[in-house]
Amino acid sequence: MIEKIIETVMVGEGDSDRHLMTLFSLAISTKGKNFLELGVRKGVSTLPLLLASKMCDAKLHSVDINKTTFEPPEELKKYWEFYEMDSIEFLNNSETYYDLIYIDDWHSYEHVKKELEILDSKISPNTIILLHDLMYGDTCPFYHVDLTIKDGQWGNGGPYRAVAELNPQFWEFSTIPYNNGLTILRKKYSNKYRRK
Repeated sequence: MIEKIIETVMVGEGDSDRHLMTLFSLAISTKGKNFLELGVRKGVSTLPLLLASKMCDAKLHSVDINKTTFEPPEELKKYWEFYEMDSIEFLNNSETYYDLIYIDDWHSYEHVKKELEILDSKISPNTIILLHDLMYGDTCPFYHVDLTIKDGQWGNGGPYRAVAELNPQFWEFSTIPYNNGLTILRKKYSNKYRRK
């Protein structure tokens, strides 16, 4: 499986393919027990997160409002839970603490902002949040900042605006500037979350 992920990184032409080993390595580096993926589609990002889940004896919770065509390999099935529902609804009802979160679902400003507001109480400074698509494509790695788009997936500044508006006293982020950007976000401090 790791060979398949590496091959996809090297020759894949998908919009997140070059980040798959990053997802995998960051997930295993947490040694976490609960990983969360918001946005599944065909499961391209699901496989590396699921393989990391097996290595950490963790559970990957994947959420998408649409059905997925992804079918996990038999040896990984017990590490995966798929929820066909809206991510906001899922987050509002989840009481789980997450060690790593990957956000790549609906990209509108309002949607991502709401996800981050809810996650604020479900994370600690040890949690890694990864967000895809804060940048344009490979040829010009600049953040999406177009406020003229009012509707749809990139409406009102998209996911970049939601992250850029976070208080830097409490949050820090950096972006890997290829394949539409992979942003690493971390809450530096929070009195909202109390680990049990």
